[in-house]
Amino acid sequence: MASIKDLKKRISSTKNTQQTTKAMKMVSAAKLRRATDAILSQRPYANEISNLMGALADEGYGDTEKGTKKPVSLLVAFSSDRGLCGGYNATVIRAASQFLLDKKTEGKEVKCVFVGKKVMEMLRSRFQPEISHYEEFGQKITFKRATELAKVIAPMYDKGEVDEVVFVFNEFKNAISQEIKTDIVLPLQTNSNASKKDRDLSIFVPSKKVLFESLSAKYFTIQIFKAFLEAQASEHGSRMSAMDNATRNAGDMIRKLTLQYNKQRQAAITKELLEIIAGSESQKTA
Repeated sequence: MASIKDLKKRISSTKNTQQTTKAMKMVSAAKLRRATDAILSQRPYANEISNLMGALADEGYGDTEKGTKKPVSLLVAFSSDRGLCGGYNATVIRAASQFLLDKKTEGKEVKCVFVGKKVMEMLRSRFQPEISHYEEFGQKITFKRATELAKVIAPMYDKGEVDEVVFVFNEFKNAISQEIKTDIVLPLQTNSNASKKDRDLSIFVPSKKVLFESLSAKYFTIQIFKAFLEAQASEHGSRMSAMDNATRNAGDMIRKLTLQYNKQRQAAITKELLEIIAGSESQKTA
């Protein structure tokens, strides 16, 4: 059983930890508000461009000869550089690992681009893939950062070094909920939700061909930017939730330790009183 002195130290240490987790929760909450505004304003634009490019792909635009491309997949996984964010990184690592295992079963080579070191550290030692690593997105994500990454990845697909580009990231739902996504960004996926009748009623200005050529350069960069924002909002939400749970758990531990401390302190006081009374009684009998 721990002594009164040890319990007092544990209570003090737990209170310090609780203050730290509470401060981290408040910081993550402030960052989450900014990240939520960013993704909610950008998501509709990215989704509409994706739907439009899917409709154009369904019309036959953007078709490429698969024979001219090497049968290699490019995996782009978004994680964080830091921990203390619940299961955020674990879900990305699990989804990326499953993708690599599936491709290994198919006998297909995979190249990897890791944004954030957590997923890289886990998968590099396990699968030893050909990788490129980029630091986490940082405090504020800019379109320029997404453009720089797109300039590295897009030429690999255009030159035929890979035949598909797959993103793995957490899609932000709310502060306590994120959904892991494994999206095939390239080649363009046909828009199965839009019927041919609906497309025939649509008017494309300028022409479909000009529109496709104009948007194809922007489409990939916009999808990277969206994945950046989704991952950042998900990380802040997951960290805020994790720190909130840690703060409450620390409070529960403090209450239990305080109760145990008070019991032992009361027992020690009672023991001292009994010794004093016993000593007093022995003096009287003497």
